[in-house]
Amino acid sequence: MALIAGAKTFRQVKATVRVSFWKVMRVSWITSPICLAFAQKFLPENAWLPFFNLVSFIIGTYINTVTKKERLAALRKKHFGGGRAPGGPGSTMGGPGSNLGPGSTMGGPRPDDYPPMGPNPPY
Repeated sequence: MALIAGAKTFRQVKATVRVSFWKVMRVSWITSPICLAFAQKFLPENAWLPFFNLVSFIIGTYINTVTKKERLAALRKKHFGGGRAPGGPGSTMGGPGSNLGPGSTMGGPRPDDYPPMGPNPPY
C-alpha cells in the first residue's frame, strides 16, 4: 500500500509501514467489532461480505490518504525548511490588513526561480 501511496524506495516503504502500522491496527481494532455487531444486528448474512469490503475500502482509502499527506508534509518540511512558504495556503500575506499592495512579489517566487520555458512538445 505504501507503493500506491507514492513511496518509491525501500526506505520510504519501510518508514511508511513503521509510521502507519499502529494507526491501521488501532482503527482495525475499533471498527471491526462495531461493524460486526452492526452486520449481525441489521444485515442478512449474504450482505456481510459486500458490507465488510465497502467498510475496508473506505477505511483503507482514508488511512492511505492521511499517510501520504503526512509523508509529503515531512518531505516538504525537509526540502523547504521549517514552516509553510510565504504566500502559501493559510498565510495572511496580502490578505486583509496587510501592507502589501496588489502585485507585490515579496516572499513569493521570482521569475528567475524557474527555468526558461521551451517549445511545446509535438503531438
